[in-house]
Amino acid sequence: MGIPEIDVDEILRNSTVRDDLPLHVTGNFHSREAAQELLNSVMGFAKIFGSVFDLSALEGITIADDYVGALNRIERAYPGMGGPSPTRDQFGAGHAMAVPVLRGQAHMSHVVLNSELIRPIVDRESQSYGLAVHSLCHEFAHVYDHMRRSKALPGLYGTPMTDLREATLMQLAMGAWDEYAASRLSAPWGTPDYCAGYEQTLVPMLETILSRSEAAKKEFANHRSVERTMAELQEILGTFFVRASYLTGHIDGLGRPLEESAPALATALEQTSWFNSIWKRYNSLLREMFDKIQNWEGPEVYRPLKDLFEEMFLRAGMRIVALPDGGYYVQFMKTASL
Repeated sequence: MGIPEIDVDEILRNSTVRDDLPLHVTGNFHSREAAQELLNSVMGFAKIFGSVFDLSALEGITIADDYVGALNRIERAYPGMGGPSPTRDQFGAGHAMAVPVLRGQAHMSHVVLNSELIRPIVDRESQSYGLAVHSLCHEFAHVYDHMRRSKALPGLYGTPMTDLREATLMQLAMGAWDEYAASRLSAPWGTPDYCAGYEQTLVPMLETILSRSEAAKKEFANHRSVERTMAELQEILGTFFVRASYLTGHIDGLGRPLEESAPALATALEQTSWFNSIWKRYNSLLREMFDKIQNWEGPEVYRPLKDLFEEMFLRAGMRIVALPDGGYYVQFMKTASL
């Protein structure tokens, strides 16, 4: 069977990306023509992916050498919401983000790209060409998912949550869902080494979840800051689950089992008996949410994930206890050997 011909003109005509989409690029280029070539390539891929995903909620694209500065300059317009923070920890750093923004009453997204990541997209012979294309596709998948959720759950995004427990658990649940959905949607454009890269990060993260949690709680005795220790535990647990969502979303998008795509992680999970049931529930919940998104009826769709994260906090030695006055008492406990 021969490869079917692709009608590029038809793809471009059917694209949901508007022709006058704002594009911005800043940084060091050897010529104005080189900068324009990058913009043209990114716009071309935006048009193509706009025929795969509904990208009518894409507000614009910014490419910058100063990625952090570019993120900080995005006006989000959600009341009380600060600027977006790029991922940066001992396990890696982020280089692209689809930033949700409010424009009038419309929930939209602005894609910000580190130019170091996206520059290879102009050269098909570059070893980093596939990564650039997949990264761009992944961020467009976020744009599409943001739009779907803003319609399915009107009024949720950008609404401040004052309840400590609910806000903490919802942030973790939404972060896990975000990357699972985008990774699953963009999986067909992934690079061959995608799973291996995440596997190499996730195995040591899994092996040190409890030791890093214990270290954070031990430091609490010195600084006595509940907020600091809560944030540290949230980062330890949330970072693992969000990074895991990249991998599980990707392999679910390809229809492959974990044992085939990330055998070292599968083995590590089998050997970590205390975590195995949580891992299975986690993946099952994400798949169920993905399959039923067209029928989401309210924020309670996140409840099973929030319950799972609360159980994970307990296993890591943190309990958020409700008080009669509506406040909370946060208790840190030594984790038993599991």
